[in-house]
Amino acid sequence: MGWKNSTVDKELAELGASSSITRRDFLGGLAVGGAGLLGGLSPRELLAAEKSGPDVSVPPIDKHQAARFNGPGGVGDYRNSNGNTWEVLSRAHLIRDGHYGDLSSTAYLDGGDDYDVIMIGGGPSTIGASYRLIKEKGDSLKGLILENHQVLGGKARQNEFEVDGHTIFGPQGANLVILPTEPGQVALGEDLLYEEFTDIGMPLHFDPVALTGTDKPLEADVSNYMYMWLGPVSDSIGYFGKATKANPEPKLVKNPWINGFGGLGFSAEVEQDLMKWQWGLTLDRPAEGLDQWLDSMSYEQLLVDVHGLSPEVARFADPMLATGIGLGSSTCSALAATYNMEMPGARLVGDPHTAIMNDPKNRGLVDTWKGFNVHCFPGGNSFPYRYFLKYIWPDCLKGAKTPRDVLDGDIRFDQLDTDKHPIRIRLGATVVDVRHVPGSAQKKVRVVYEKGGQLYAAYTKSVILGSASWVNRNILGDAPADIRSAMDSFEYGPVVVANVALTNWRFMEKLGVTSVMYQGGEFGFMCNIRQPLDVGGYRPPFDPDKPIVMTFYAPLIEPSLSAKQQGSSKRWELFSTPYRDIELKIRRQMVAMFGRTGFDPSRDIAGITLNRWGHAFAVPGPGFFHPAGGGTSNSDTLRQGYDRIFFANGELRGLQGTLGAHSEGQRAARQVLEII
Repeated sequence: MGWKNSTVDKELAELGASSSITRRDFLGGLAVGGAGLLGGLSPRELLAAEKSGPDVSVPPIDKHQAARFNGPGGVGDYRNSNGNTWEVLSRAHLIRDGHYGDLSSTAYLDGGDDYDVIMIGGGPSTIGASYRLIKEKGDSLKGLILENHQVLGGKARQNEFEVDGHTIFGPQGANLVILPTEPGQVALGEDLLYEEFTDIGMPLHFDPVALTGTDKPLEADVSNYMYMWLGPVSDSIGYFGKATKANPEPKLVKNPWINGFGGLGFSAEVEQDLMKWQWGLTLDRPAEGLDQWLDSMSYEQLLVDVHGLSPEVARFADPMLATGIGLGSSTCSALAATYNMEMPGARLVGDPHTAIMNDPKNRGLVDTWKGFNVHCFPGGNSFPYRYFLKYIWPDCLKGAKTPRDVLDGDIRFDQLDTDKHPIRIRLGATVVDVRHVPGSAQKKVRVVYEKGGQLYAAYTKSVILGSASWVNRNILGDAPADIRSAMDSFEYGPVVVANVALTNWRFMEKLGVTSVMYQGGEFGFMCNIRQPLDVGGYRPPFDPDKPIVMTFYAPLIEPSLSAKQQGSSKRWELFSTPYRDIELKIRRQMVAMFGRTGFDPSRDIAGITLNRWGHAFAVPGPGFFHPAGGGTSNSDTLRQGYDRIFFANGELRGLQGTLGAHSEGQRAARQVLEII
């Protein structure tokens, strides 16, 4: 079929991709990274090819195409669920394209009596709902969770690697949690869930692992975000200038917010504006009405039109916003950027917080994450998610409810979908249709889902949708006009998270950095290694000569386009690019940055796992919180639900974090409790 690209194959081999450790087969005998990859065909075209065999209701998944799209998934329970895999993507596109249509009328009954509640999606919002429902109803509840992936967690999942005798982890998506130290604490607009964390018995503080193997005073971010926006002051943070043919090894500036951006290719005006953006922006206006005013404009308008900064400052901020909140400053509400993300621009003259945030002495990297009690566990927010999982379903993870066992205890998949629990969990189940049953004396909702190529129908008194609006608007068959309009308002930005398992990071130690940012790179705009935590005796090495995971967050953005246009075109780019092409870009990017200090991809890379999120973040555009002309926001419209169907996804917050999603789930659970 002409898939093979000899130029790509040759360069991959030159950059170490032929090494047995980097090409380790994690997918049961299916070759990855060689000939036969996607070659630019769309998922829709490949699905059409899959349907060329016998005429079946649900086309089977071509496992070879899946392997070529997914790439290696690592080891452990999450190895076949790295991001939105080909299997999940294929089913989602069948729903979008109306494939199921009237087929739902042919669904088999899934057996058993009606449920009290069916929850769609297995992410943090559903766990929050399950926690609250079981706290209130206990064993008298009969519930079901339908999750289309082969493992739970949503974006709170992990990649796991075995390298040189060490087990190391990386986050698939969600990776930062601020843990409370006392009741009632709020940060970045979110309840820190002191009551809930205390109830499930999860410790609220974990110590960092000591650095060994170097005399350099290196610092590291505990997360993959803090060094970009809350704690950007450290000599261990570097910024690379743009690479050119004449200068293939771009300059590195360490601690640029203190030392300046000189020599990185910015004009003197832009350098001045960047410094003003970080340390000197204030608003001389009353606090009253500030939120509504900020929500009336984009973040780029705030920077350029209000503060008079160069548009290049907005371009600098774009990928940072897109990594945490969806697309960039031209599409994002100024309120969401400054309130939810703590981006500069909305600090008021005379506010004590302004003086704190504008003083570099208060923005040191380590002091900041320690002061905020920020934690990022080995696999990101999979760890607090698994703690709730162990509390609600005690026998679903092997071992005791201790930090170490919760971290890496095997999932007991045979204990999830059993009637011994008040709420069953059914994996690999894709919901295709949800609607109320008309004319029934006892009000019910019919939920149709596909599992293993067969359609099933289940009946329930209520439904909680932990899934996002891009799914919900395609499966809700009887949504009223206001609900449908609210769902249609959400646009999404794609992100790919790449975890690179390294045999060592001495090449970074030689540069004196642990976190780097760059412009104009082939892949992404940032990467870093994280400060390991001691989790119940699991102490991964923090030594330049020992294995560690480097994480890239790579948003796909095009600021000149609208949010809708960006989402559509960049998702196409994400879904049509083969694993091997992205792998090649990562390897070249790393050589460009670290080749000067001895980085050898054949020796230093032990594996690369991609997590593709086509709808990573719902974009909180202007008017997201306070619609122009007043009225109810689209989020609040969905929070009201309709009849017996309720919404709980974290997208309703404007910041899709684990804590907010958990709170949305608890709110939806309370709505359900009023009617069951």
